Amino acid sequence: MIDHAALLARFRAGVQQQGIGAAYGALLRALRAALPQTGDWLALVQGLLQQGAPGVAVALAEEGLARHPDALELRYQLGNALRLIGENQAAERELRAVLAMQPQHAGAVASLAHLLRGEGRLQAAVQLALEALPALPEWARLRDTLAFLRECDVARPALELAQRALQLAPDDGEMHAAAGELAMELGRFEQARVHLRRALAAQPGFAPGWLRLAAAHTFEVRDEPDARLIEQAVRMLPADSEAGIAARFAWAKVLADLDALHEAAPVLRAANAAMSLQAQWSARGFETFVRRQMETMPPVAVAQRLPFTPVLIVGLPRTGTTLAARLLARHPQVRNRGELNWLAQLALHVETGARAPARLAEAAALYAAQLRRDDAPAQVILDKNPLNFRHLGMAAALLPGLRVIHCRRDARASALSIFRQMFAHEDNGYAYALTDIAAFARGEHRLMAHWRNVLPVPVFDLHYERLVSETGATLAALHAFLDLPPAVQDAPDEDVVRTASVWQARQKVHRHALQQWRAWLPHLPELETIPEAWA
Repeated sequence: MIDHAALLARFRAGVQQQGIGAAYGALLRALRAALPQTGDWLALVQGLLQQGAPGVAVALAEEGLARHPDALELRYQLGNALRLIGENQAAERELRAVLAMQPQHAGAVASLAHLLRGEGRLQAAVQLALEALPALPEWARLRDTLAFLRECDVARPALELAQRALQLAPDDGEMHAAAGELAMELGRFEQARVHLRRALAAQPGFAPGWLRLAAAHTFEVRDEPDARLIEQAVRMLPADSEAGIAARFAWAKVLADLDALHEAAPVLRAANAAMSLQAQWSARGFETFVRRQMETMPPVAVAQRLPFTPVLIVGLPRTGTTLAARLLARHPQVRNRGELNWLAQLALHVETGARAPARLAEAAALYAAQLRRDDAPAQVILDKNPLNFRHLGMAAALLPGLRVIHCRRDARASALSIFRQMFAHEDNGYAYALTDIAAFARGEHRLMAHWRNVLPVPVFDLHYERLVSETGATLAALHAFLDLPPAVQDAPDEDVVRTASVWQARQKVHRHALQQWRAWLPHLPELETIPEAWA
């Protein structure tokens, strides 16, 4: 009987003493001498993957398959290992071979689906995940598939799967929470409210649920059931807990809808103060980041020009980025990918590799694939993550032909709108004190001015006030900036909105919010100290 643990320990020690090649040779000789069975090859390949040696696992799996070509699990591990070392074409071949023999092999489905997603082939990934799901899947697999669909930004099939799950477990609070959030993204607000109430009844600590419930409609009377539910949560949930803070942001929104700003303001202050203690955002740290970006030369582009025009919509949050993207996406030659989180991650990946050309090329290919995807081609593709302004130097290197739309808004209006939100991402930790919002906004202003000076990237200044007052003319100017041909017919509105503007984005374009900040001045007098424009 082969002692797998001993062989793996000997391999690990050999790597440190002799190098990986010699250690692998010794492992292979010892294994052959022991007359291994299929299970021995499999156990050692799995052990090598656990040790973080996928390249060696590939070599060993190929050696084992030469002796046992019908070993399904060994072939699966080979495909998985190939994926981990970036040999995607070979990995896909092996994983599809596994699925040809066993179409519902959970591991092969998951590995291949993640490979396809990483290549931007989201439709293929979703189709694979859904087709491989058994008619009566076990609960864990169903939840894993739902999580994957949500990662792929496909709200409609994900909601259908969540509803299928709820037929099996009608009282599952976590599944009601997922269904509620997905229904919100699709603009099905009444359906969302039903699921969110069920989720919060089962899990009052589900913090996003309170925010979503408040955002799902405009409150007209204080005695509405959802308003009573949120007010009760404020009384019951600890003020410093995540759910308690979320309930207070939600209650402030309810009160603001009812024009009870004298009540809303102190609730909003308390919620922001509690959140600020947890966020621990540093104005000095952000200033250091801005200075470093301004002192560092942007990397040189290594990618070829793309078959589409990549466009980043950037600026402070709550300055009209969602509205701009939705209006642009009505043009049939525009695709809106929403708020992608790839740029900051890829910038870190490139910088930690000392900007090696290979890393730049890898990052450029990955970002382009996530933008292009496998749906119908388009002339213009949008990434509307507003915080991408931090890394425009890297974006210009990764995306040849890049154009930027810089959203701007009256500083007092944008500060108030940010202050009223509880953001999900830690990058928005500045949002909970007006002084921090001002510091962040000044840094954004300086950095955008810097990018204009050093990057050969066209930038369109999009003023929110003009977008909502002169929508047609502003949209025509944007089309001209992006070299878009006149549209014979607008495409249907996109399906999904995931930002804090989920409710507002689905309303008709209006000017109601332009001067809304003035009504808050008696209750938040600090707004008066903010200039009309950041500088």
